Amino acid sequence: MITWDLEVRYVNLGDSAEVNAYIYDDFDVPVPQDDLATVSFKIQDPSGTTTTQNGTVVGDGTGYTRYVNTATFMGVYKAIATFTFASGQVKSSRCSFEVIDPFNPPTPTNDEIIGRLVWARVEDCFDAEDEGPWLRDMTSNYFNKDKMPTFIDEALFDINQQNPPTNLSETYFISGGKPTTNMQLLVQGTFLAVILHLVTSYVEQPSLLGGQVTYEDRRDYMTRWLQVYEVEMQRYMRWVALFKRQFLGLGHSKGLISNKAGRLLGTGMRSTTIGRGF
Repeated sequence: MITWDLEVRYVNLGDSAEVNAYIYDDFDVPVPQDDLATVSFKIQDPSGTTTTQNGTVVGDGTGYTRYVNTATFMGVYKAIATFTFASGQVKSSRCSFEVIDPFNPPTPTNDEIIGRLVWARVEDCFDAEDEGPWLRDMTSNYFNKDKMPTFIDEALFDINQQNPPTNLSETYFISGGKPTTNMQLLVQGTFLAVILHLVTSYVEQPSLLGGQVTYEDRRDYMTRWLQVYEVEMQRYMRWVALFKRQFLGLGHSKGLISNKAGRLLGTGMRSTTIGRGF
């Protein structure tokens, strides 16, 4: 069993990575240290090379190891800590980290650029422990800017299916690593897909019954996100309509210069052989 993901942590290129992993019981309480026998870490660098090393149980629900092979590759190091309980039970927890060079950051990919812009629209929600949507604390996987790119294809599909049909890709909205003037349409479409994901995620909210209990009622999250969705959808549909006009092939408007319509023009530009002339 793999417990929920934690936020990716950052390590400077060449520094040792102090990797901490956390394990909880079914009631989200850290497992007592006496119940944990051992912990080992499996770490995969960006090249795909995997290293397994022993760690130390340093407290209730906490395992620790030091990883020193960070001088070669920048990127996400996938790490899983495997806890062995005194009872023989085995349970794993993800504890990935990312190695960066603060002086020479890598050029962001198109997905990263779009993901960052979409995440900027939801990161200021404040119900999660570290700010952001409450889903961040409740899901078994990451829900942060790194997950936003998974919704891009859905937005592109919708944009391309709107009349007139097109066959646009990310490169139409990003050129040379920089957003084009049309980027906000793709960001808005992706944002709407993210909102629907939040709506689906919040659909299972229990109702506490049979007691006088004070608690934070989140059962209306689904409804409130749908309200946001309706407002943002109106903006999106207007933007799509304006954006798609350029693909209608209408060309330039023209008019027949003759008859009374030509009286604002000089005689040399008017026709005297059509209708009454002038």
